Amino acid sequence: MKTKNLLTNENKYNLLTGRVPLLLNRYLGQKFKKEGINLSREQWSILAVLYHTDGVSQQILADATNRDKPSVTRLVDNLEKLGLVERRDHETDRRLNLIFLTNKGKTLEEPILKVVNDAIDETTKGLTEEQILAVRDAFQVIYENIK
Repeated sequence: MKTKNLLTNENKYNLLTGRVPLLLNRYLGQKFKKEGINLSREQWSILAVLYHTDGVSQQILADATNRDKPSVTRLVDNLEKLGLVERRDHETDRRLNLIFLTNKGKTLEEPILKVVNDAIDETTKGLTEEQILAVRDAFQVIYENIK
């Protein structure tokens, strides 16, 4: 008797594009809202890059967040309206704008990171370190296959 393969392509697709990323994004958005932080997960991804390296081009933000330039432009526009980032001309390349955190954006780093870290801790509760590393490694392989 032949056993049925439980990991059909449909099951793999549902796993990779299914509910977990959607629910995680929604959960993080709810946590931001509960803490009075007016940010989407997409906006947070831009700030996360700037918290590591302030003053980068929109192309670097696009590459780091796996978004196209028009999407990054919209996100930066909205973050600029919120007073969290500002565009500055590049010193030597007039065609290039660099994106910097404002003082307001910098002061939000600690509360934002607390919400993100709490959300990660809550959503991974019950997983062993080995399980988390296995998920990370699996998604890294998938990422490299797509790239």
